[in-house]
Amino acid sequence: MSDKNFKEIPISTPIEKWNWEEVRKIPIRENNEKLVPLSLYPERIIVRSEYFLQGIKGALPECYVRESVYERLLEAADLLPPGYKFVIFDTWRPIQVQQSLFDTLKEQFRKQYPSESEEEITKRTLTFVALPSTDPTRPSPHNTGGAVDLTIADDKGRLLNMGTEYDDPTEKARTTYFEELLKEGKELSKEEREALENRRLLFNIMTSVGFTNYLDEWWHYDYGNQNWAWVSKKEYALYGRAKPFFAWRSDIE
Repeated sequence: MSDKNFKEIPISTPIEKWNWEEVRKIPIRENNEKLVPLSLYPERIIVRSEYFLQGIKGALPECYVRESVYERLLEAADLLPPGYKFVIFDTWRPIQVQQSLFDTLKEQFRKQYPSESEEEITKRTLTFVALPSTDPTRPSPHNTGGAVDLTIADDKGRLLNMGTEYDDPTEKARTTYFEELLKEGKELSKEEREALENRRLLFNIMTSVGFTNYLDEWWHYDYGNQNWAWVSKKEYALYGRAKPFFAWRSDIE
């Protein structure tokens, strides 16, 4: 299938509203796949560890994923237009980084919505950052090695227009945002139409090789973890908490 075909297929997801409680009820049958680095195939995959670049405490310069996630990313990369590459923003995430992101965004929302209750602010935060968890039955998706935050760069190294920046905490980040505008009969601008087609390209390529999407973030895809199991209606997840092997460090969880 050509990239034109991928861009013509509307984004369709079986999930209309995310339910973290239902996600975390799914049992995990850990398959013990290793975490592997993503930076060793720069011909198709570029690692740009966004939280490391931004100086988030505990963030790593490398991005790690489970072995099957890596294999599926290679399959997906082969479906990109000639010269295009995946750009990886974040994958496996230590608990320390998860906590820092959650606390930072929650504080940002407190200032932005001063009239909201603590419960409302927490709920708003959870739309964009999963609750940090050390419970082995309810791991944060990124702590499993099964979550990938990514976009696409063209053959000149330019990031495709996706309609928002990475980690944009607004409704525009929802994967189907531009699809919904179309359904409402609104006319898209040239830039919005471009973003629509680029989101379709990313979504249809990633889902064609077995990934699922977290619907509130156009950049977030899962395989093997509880998110993936819930969206794809699997009986159990394959990945629980994990961490890369570091011979000289035991403090990274």
